[in-house]
Amino acid sequence: MPRYKDTDASAGQGYFLPVNLRNQLLPGTFEHMLNEIIGTKIDISIFDKKYKNDLTGASAIPPVILLKLVIYGYSKGQNSSRKICKLNQENMVAKALTGDMDIHWTTIADFISSNGEEFKEIFVKVLMYCNELGLIGGETFATDGLRLPSNASLENSGTKAQLEKRLGVYRKMAEKHLTRHLKKDESGETVTEDEQKRFEKRQRHLNQQIAKLDNFISNMEDKKGKEGQALQSNVTDNESAMIHSSKGFIQGYIGIAVADEKNQVIVNAEAVGTANEGEHLAGLLDGTIKNLDESGFIPEKEKKQTALCDSNYFSEDNLLACEERGIEAIIPDVQEKRRKDADGNKKFDVNDFKYDVAGNKCVCPNGKTLEYKGTPTLRGKEYDKYQASATDCKACPLFSQCTWSEKAQIEITQGRKLLIAKNTEPDGCGSMCNQMREKMATEEYQAKYSRRIQIVEPVFANIRYCKGLDRFTLRGKKKVNGQWQLYCMVHNLGKCLNAYSEKKKCA
Repeated sequence: MPRYKDTDASAGQGYFLPVNLRNQLLPGTFEHMLNEIIGTKIDISIFDKKYKNDLTGASAIPPVILLKLVIYGYSKGQNSSRKICKLNQENMVAKALTGDMDIHWTTIADFISSNGEEFKEIFVKVLMYCNELGLIGGETFATDGLRLPSNASLENSGTKAQLEKRLGVYRKMAEKHLTRHLKKDESGETVTEDEQKRFEKRQRHLNQQIAKLDNFISNMEDKKGKEGQALQSNVTDNESAMIHSSKGFIQGYIGIAVADEKNQVIVNAEAVGTANEGEHLAGLLDGTIKNLDESGFIPEKEKKQTALCDSNYFSEDNLLACEERGIEAIIPDVQEKRRKDADGNKKFDVNDFKYDVAGNKCVCPNGKTLEYKGTPTLRGKEYDKYQASATDCKACPLFSQCTWSEKAQIEITQGRKLLIAKNTEPDGCGSMCNQMREKMATEEYQAKYSRRIQIVEPVFANIRYCKGLDRFTLRGKKKVNGQWQLYCMVHNLGKCLNAYSEKKKCA
């Protein structure tokens, strides 16, 4: 059998070699660009006002070094302060970015958690550099939200009544645990030192949970939804929300991003602690306009800006907000994909029903009557409700074009319902929502809307899957929003790399 030499590396051999840190940052790489532009092209003097050690006190780690390290760590999927610290200890590129400074993980954690407002300003400065490189088109934007868990416990969520019930359970558990231990003492049963330690540890844990819950309940007020219903609060982080994601329910925040069509640069970002990001569109539009203005981008006057949003943003208020800002909205409603039956025939909507003013009733395409059934409130708005009889619907030859029910026609128990918003005409004409539905029925608007997924979804894929930034490590909206700004900053800086390298002739 042939014999081969063993490598020194396989034996775990180390070397003492002189290292030039600057040579570790190779031209054309992300870290080389990061080292060159942070502090020069991207001004970060905003952090200086936080330091009061001009004459007295210890010297501080420069913010420029901390920012470079955090952004580099995030670009490698390390969103834990301890992991970023370890990266700085073991990775030569990280050492080159920090000048071989020994930075404790608590310094990194404090920098990330205490500079939320500053990160928002740095985000805009990065946007200015993106504009300088010609990466922003400023014509078409796609908006969506990325649902990420935060540093909060899903089990500690509930309404006030649910949390009070849980508090009662904890108190009973603590009482039973203590009673069981006292019975052992009374019976003369020997308790070992280990058993005594386990008892004390368990009892201390239960008492802490009781005190924490009791203090939270005594100071809490139930969160209210749009319709006045009680929403769940969270003991760990009450600014977070229980959010439905592709992996079930999570306790966390929705990171909303507004991405520009030209190069998928994020032009506005905000983390919100609500279950539905659609209610924040007006603020996002204002923030986007402000960010573009501060970045120095000058839009072409003859071109109208367009906002592409998914059905979560479909509402009269959002469509009106876009119109007031001179932005064309392209937003489908929830039922957009279900507008045709299995045979490709158009499904009937509110405009296909005729309104009888004298009788305050509606007539369906088959000539049957839908009687007035009152004025229910849905999502904070009043609607007039009209309903057909189940008998008429069971015998209707147009049934497949009128309902989305999966039940067989003969099995239905209720007739077709029709809800008409109180602020619209009974036939639905004049409503911005209905105008949008009509637009979305055309091939032109379907083609325009198809661009949305190509613009914003790759952004989230890059942040969540490519970069591995799949959770928030902080608590509280202000801190989480700062971390989301950092995540989006990492994405935008990555978009700058090719243009920067080409400009510096190091591609």
